[in-house]
Amino acid sequence: MTIQTPPPPSEPSHLACARSDVPTDGAVLTCRVEGRAIAVARRSAGSDDIVAFDTRCPHMDGPLRLGRVVEGEVICPWHFFRFDVCTGHAVACDKSQMQLKIYPVKVLDEKVYVDIQ
Repeated sequence: MTIQTPPPPSEPSHLACARSDVPTDGAVLTCRVEGRAIAVARRSAGSDDIVAFDTRCPHMDGPLRLGRVVEGEVICPWHFFRFDVCTGHAVACDKSQMQLKIYPVKVLDEKVYVDIQ
């Protein structure tokens, strides 16, 4: 009799980086995941919560990889637009249609996995 282990439930499955590679000071790390550039950061400086989002600002395509994450918001270095790194919503622009693409993250065995679907 052969016992088969069922596949894991739907979890982010693309390795982005090691947890230790993610800066602890609010800086953003750019990782290549399935050929796509993905921004990976901590939800706030010193936090254990890891988030992932597009590397380009939806406002004017600014380089979020050069931005900072402060208290759960990524700040674009070009025009200082801010986006919530958990929801993708623009902050302080309640009528804005802009939304940052957010990717689900899972940390397993000190490795950061991102679901890019």
